[in-house]
This record gives sequence, C-alpha cells and structure tokens, in this order.
Amino acid sequence: MFDGSTILPPARNRYEGSPFAFYFLILLACQFTFRGCVHYFAPDGGAGIIAGIPLETYSDGAVRTIISGFAAFGIGHLLEAVIVWLVLVRYRSLIPLTYLFILANYLLGFALFLTKPLPIVPPGQIGIYVLLPIVSVFFLLSIRKSAPSSRGADVGAAHGNPV
Repeated sequence: MFDGSTILPPARNRYEGSPFAFYFLILLACQFTFRGCVHYFAPDGGAGIIAGIPLETYSDGAVRTIISGFAAFGIGHLLEAVIVWLVLVRYRSLIPLTYLFILANYLLGFALFLTKPLPIVPPGQIGIYVLLPIVSVFFLLSIRKSAPSSRGADVGAAHGNPV
C-alpha cells in the first residue's frame, strides 16, 4: 500500500561532468549549511552580528519580526543544504540540475537586490555578485563530459563511490 522506499529511490551516483564542479559543490554545501545554522540558531539570526542591521534602533516588535524573518531564511538554507548533500552523497547524476537550482536562486536574489535594495549591503548580497558568475562556470563544467583518466577511474571510485 505505502512504499517508503519511493522517498529515496535507488542511488544514481553516475556523474560524468568535471570533478572540479563536484568538489566546488561540496564547498557550496558547506556554505549553505553554515549560513543556515547562523540564520536559524544565532540569537539575532545574523541580522545584527553579520548583516549589520542596527536592531537597537527598532521597536521590540520590529526586532522580533526581523529576527524571525532571518530564521525563516535559515530554514531555507538548511533545506537547501540537505538537498545538496543528498545529491553529493547519493544522487550525483543530479549535480547539473542542482547547479541550475542554485543559479536560479542567485538570479532571483540578484533581481531582488536590484528591485528592492536594502539600506545596508549584507554579506549575502556581495556573495551573490561574486558567486553568480563562478557558479555559472561550474554549471557549465558539470554538463561537460570529463575525459577519462589514465586509469579509467572516476573521482571517488577509489572509495567505492563512482562519481
């Protein structure tokens, strides 16, 4: 009747793109995990200590709303991190699609900063300007077939994980 195995179908770890794109995605997964933890668990959600929003100048209700918004942002980053880690560990064939998802996220963030600018420049805004072209390059590398190595082994094959 109900089949829990359909939640995580059999692994598809065959990835033929550039190993550089694979390893860069690991760095992005670490970044998403860190940002998610800061926004969700920090007492101010990172609004003051990282983004530099002068929380002390706002009313108590406004401060709670800002912090709650940053925590909700953290939930999104943590879920993003879980998906990326799952792709890296179990579904490597989805690496190019994951890069497209990340690119869409960055493009929407870029558009948001242009259409609804903040009175401050948070680190995330600078990060989008820097990472958007870099992630674009790694997306292209992820859809480029790698040349077989001299031994014919894929990245990670030595550890029993075909990439």
